[in-house]
Formats: sequence, structure tokens, C-alpha cells
Amino acid sequence: MEKERYLGESQWKWLEKELINSDAQFNVIVSSIQFLSNKHGFEAWGNFPHEIEKLEQLIVSTKAKGTFIISGDRHIATFSSKNVTGLAYPLVDFTSSGLTHTYTSFSGEENPYVKGEVIKDINFGLLKFDFENNKVIMEIRGKQNKLLQEYVQIYPGK
Repeated sequence: MEKERYLGESQWKWLEKELINSDAQFNVIVSSIQFLSNKHGFEAWGNFPHEIEKLEQLIVSTKAKGTFIISGDRHIATFSSKNVTGLAYPLVDFTSSGLTHTYTSFSGEENPYVKGEVIKDINFGLLKFDFENNKVIMEIRGKQNKLLQEYVQIYPGK
């Protein structure tokens, strides 16, 4: 029996080609669903564990610089990071969703990768790229542009 997939073969080939050919200082992978969370019972890459492993290995094997993931579809905001064998930096999944809707009854869930607090207020995400210092400042902002939380990811050499 064939395993279920999140991405099709042509999507995997396209992503591999893009990462191999990228000379960007930072590579942002955008996913409509969370990558580093699988205990909440909703749609997530965690429903396809073999696909998680495949993407992690693709990031390692292509040597694409400064790669991280942004995701959504949870009506909460959070930073998650995971050490991946062969990757010189933690792989970050920055989830932000809901400019107009939020999961106000969120009471927590198991996620060993979460860094900081889970934000259940209306929010949006902001990325600030510091090319000189090879880092990305990831911000969760709320109403009136209030900074709710930030995560700074420093990547190895340019």
C-alpha cells in the first residue's frame, strides 16, 4: 500500500530544483499548514511523518542557506524549532494566522518544539531580514501593531 502524501512528486521535484539552484541568503518555505506540530488533531505535516522526514532531508541535502518555514491555518501564532541531523542551525516553523479570526478558546496542546508562548489573540507575522548579520527577526504582532513576541534566528556564515 502506498503511503499518503502531502506533496505530489512534481511538487517535490520543483522544490528540490529551487533549493538546489538558490543562491539566496535566506530561503523561506511557505506552507498552508503547520510543519512542526502534530498533536493538535487538525491538518498538519505531522499527519504525514514520512513527508516531514523527506522535507528535512531535502533541506539538508540541497544545502540551501538560511531555510525556514512559515505556516498558518491554526488561528493562533507560535514559533517552533527543531534540531535536524545534518543541519547547522535549528529548523524554524513560524505559524501566524488570523488577521480577523482567532482561536480564543485555545487552552494548550502538546508540542515539544514550541519556543515561547502560543498567542491566541488576533495577530499577524512580520519577518525582518538582517543580511549583514545573517539573521532573521520573526515577530508576532497584535492590534495597533503591538509586539507580542519575537524569535531571532541567527544562521551560520554567509
